[in-house]
Amino acid sequence: MTDRRCRRRAVSPNSPRPSQLLALFFAVGLTMLVFGGAAAIADALGGPRWLHWLSLHLALLGGVSQLVLGAGQFFACAFLATDPPSRRLVAAQLATWNAGTALVAIGVPAELHGLVDAGVVLVLAGLLLFAYALRGMQRGSLQRAPWAVRWYLACAACLAAGALVGALLAAGTSWTHGSLLGAHLALNLGGWLGMAIVGTLHTFFPSLTHTRLRFARLQSPTFGLWLGGVAAIALGAAFGSDAVIAIGWLALLGAAGLLGINLITSLRGADTPLTLPARLIGLAQCFLGAGLTLAFVATLSEGSAAVFAGSSRAALAALIAGGWIGLTVAGSLLHLLSVVVRVRHFSRAMPSPRPLPDSALAGAAGLGIAGAALSHAPGLNALGTPAAILLLLVTALLAARILPLAWRGLRPVRR
Repeated sequence: MTDRRCRRRAVSPNSPRPSQLLALFFAVGLTMLVFGGAAAIADALGGPRWLHWLSLHLALLGGVSQLVLGAGQFFACAFLATDPPSRRLVAAQLATWNAGTALVAIGVPAELHGLVDAGVVLVLAGLLLFAYALRGMQRGSLQRAPWAVRWYLACAACLAAGALVGALLAAGTSWTHGSLLGAHLALNLGGWLGMAIVGTLHTFFPSLTHTRLRFARLQSPTFGLWLGGVAAIALGAAFGSDAVIAIGWLALLGAAGLLGINLITSLRGADTPLTLPARLIGLAQCFLGAGLTLAFVATLSEGSAAVFAGSSRAALAALIAGGWIGLTVAGSLLHLLSVVVRVRHFSRAMPSPRPLPDSALAGAAGLGIAGAALSHAPGLNALGTPAAILLLLVTALLAARILPLAWRGLRPVRR
C-alpha cells in the first residue's frame, strides 16, 4: 500500500509541513483566546477594571494575531508553492510573540513600564521574524506572485507602528495634539487585522466558493485605498483632524466596495451549495460595510470623538469587532481546522454543506450582531438583552463545531 506521505508534496526536512505550521500557531492562538475569554468572564463577574483590557489584549494580540501569523504563512506557502519557514524560525516566532504578549499582559496592570517596553520589543522582533519568513518563502519560490506577501508585510508594518503607539499609551505619555488611543486602534484593528483579512480574502474566498478571483486588477486599488485609509485615520486621530479621519473612512469604504465586487462575483459563480465558513465570511463583509458607513457618518455629524470614545463607539465595536472580525475568524477557523484534520486523518472528508442548518446559524449570528449594534441607538435599548441571548446561543453552537475540530486537528499525534 502506498505510504501516506507519498501523497503530499515533498517538504524540506528542516521545515514543518504547511498543515503542521498552521496547527502550531492555531494551537497557541486558541489557547490565548481561551485565556482571554476567562479574563472576560472574570471581568463580567465584577473583577478589577484592568481585566477588561487584559481580555482584549489576550484575545486580539495573543489569540487572533497568532491565527493571522499562522494563516498568513500558510497561504503564502500555498500560493508561492514553496517550502514553509524552517522549524527554528517558526519556534523563534512563537517564542518572541508569546513572551512579548505575556510581558505586556503583566506590565500594564502592574504599571511596570520596563516590562511593557520589553514586551513591545519582543512583539516587534516577532513581526520582523514574520516578515523575514515571508520574504524567505518569496525568494525560494519560482513564481512571481507579489500579492502573496504584500498584504501581510503591510499589515505587519501597521502593527509595528501601533505597538509603538501602545507603548506610549502604557507609559502615560502626555499628548495634547489628538488621540493616541484612536491612532492605536486604527493601526492595530484596521491596519494589522484589517489588512490581513482583506488581503487573505482575495485568495481564500474564491477557494471557499470553488471559483476564481474574477477581477484580479482590483486588488491593487483595494490595497492602496485600504492602506491609505488606515494611515489617514491614524494620523487624523493623532493630530485631531476630523476632516482627515473622514477621508480615511471614505477610503476604507471604497476598498471594501472593491473587495465586495470580487466577493459577490464569487458568490454568483459558485455552482455548489455554500459551506458554513463561506456563509459566515460572506456575511461578515456586510458588517464591515455597515460599520465603516456608521463611522463615516458619525465623524461628519458628531466628530471623531463619537467614534473612538463617544456615543457611536459601542455600536461600531459590535459591527466591526463582533460582526466583521468575529465572524471572519469563526468561518476561517471552521475551514482551516477542517483542512488540518483532513491532512492528518485522510479517512475524514471535509464537512459537507448543509444549506438549511448553515443558513439558519449564519442568519441567527447576523440577527444577534445587528441587534447588539442597534441596541445602542436611542429608543432601541430593549434589543440588547435578546441580542445578547441569541449571540450566546450562536457562540455555543459555533464552539460545538470548532472545539472538536481543534481537538482532532491540533492534539499531538502518538507515533
